[in-house]
Amino acid sequence: MAPFFLLLELLSYAFIVYLFLKKKDLAILYLPVVFFTRSVIDPVLPAITFYFSMTALVFSFVFRNPYYFKQNVPAFLLFLYFLVLLPRSTNLEFIRPYVFSVLWLFTLVPMISTIYQKHSREEIFYELKNAALLILILFIANVVVSTLKGFSPTEMYGITTGILYGNVYAAGFNILTYCIFVVALSSIHHRSFFNLVVLVTAVSFLLLSLRRSVIGMSFLGVAIAYFTLLTREKAKMFVLAGVLIFTIGTVLYSATDLADSFKERYELRKLDERELEEESRFLEYELLYKDMFVYYDYSPLIGYEPFNSWGNYGRGALEDRSLHGDLTSITHSSGLIGLCLYLLMVFTAFRSAWRAAETRTDLLIILFSAISFAAYTLTGRYTEIGSMMMLYLVLLLPLSNNDKETDEEEVEEEQEDLPAISNALTTHVY
Repeated sequence: MAPFFLLLELLSYAFIVYLFLKKKDLAILYLPVVFFTRSVIDPVLPAITFYFSMTALVFSFVFRNPYYFKQNVPAFLLFLYFLVLLPRSTNLEFIRPYVFSVLWLFTLVPMISTIYQKHSREEIFYELKNAALLILILFIANVVVSTLKGFSPTEMYGITTGILYGNVYAAGFNILTYCIFVVALSSIHHRSFFNLVVLVTAVSFLLLSLRRSVIGMSFLGVAIAYFTLLTREKAKMFVLAGVLIFTIGTVLYSATDLADSFKERYELRKLDERELEEESRFLEYELLYKDMFVYYDYSPLIGYEPFNSWGNYGRGALEDRSLHGDLTSITHSSGLIGLCLYLLMVFTAFRSAWRAAETRTDLLIILFSAISFAAYTLTGRYTEIGSMMMLYLVLLLPLSNNDKETDEEEVEEEQEDLPAISNALTTHVY
């Protein structure tokens, strides 16, 4: 695996340089590709190299858009608040990855809104589709190489044979949900056979991971992408796209042992024996409430300590298990102040998208984003910056420019039966 990882790492740094020199503001759409690459590899270069490179790229956005924070003031306040909390940490080196992740996130959320308003809907979605496609291709390549090499260091759910996922683990799969949604939306309207093959292959591999939330949200994303075709004018395309996806899925299912592998892994995980009440993440809320308001173990306003929940809540009731849910994790790290600011940041982003929504597709995008956000907030983790960035990159699509000239051109293209993804995002015929 070492040569594969080294190649990806070197390519990721070359990609960062390319984004900095060529893509300018639009480089923000490709940051999830770099973050996902980081979750795939075992880095060779010092961590400071990555932190410096990404911080420099993020700073370039700030330099070109100095008033970005006006788009989401709570996000900017969260950035400052977490900086204030850092001196309370007892091990800054250990929490360093989480610190950089959230500071980048709190900067990039308002930055996405700012940059989107400077570019057309068609341009933004084209770049976002390319980024999502790159991530899915990288995911497939990682699965293939990890499977061939028998590389499974995490042994997720005890899976050590068959299809393997290498270093991609737990919340690292979350980003695939948004990539699948974007590529599905693009493929359906563009009728790209290559994109459909990538999509179906990625979903097939994802099914064998048995990540319930990711699988459920991914299928929801494909379904919502399909709903954009539910019009009388696009009925033919709806049927053709459905037949094509079904055919590719059937061929892949019949030509491989995916069905047997899925059944074997389902039995291995014993999902049918796991009841909701037994999930420890639902006990976290009660434990934190008692910590702050019954035992007064730490301040309810500022929390315990940033990113240090392992064994430091519930008086050890769950031993060294870390907090999994986002709301409990944020509250433990930054108290009710941090939680309120976080919820305000999210509310501001959704409100901006809602106010800018003009079409049914815009509303479906917001609906998908809301459902997936709720699901991943319950399962965690908000420090997984790749998936969190993809969430906001998708959610805030309605903020991109939608001028009348573009609308008229796209209506003409639709009448000529040359549909493009921009039709679904900019026309008013649904």
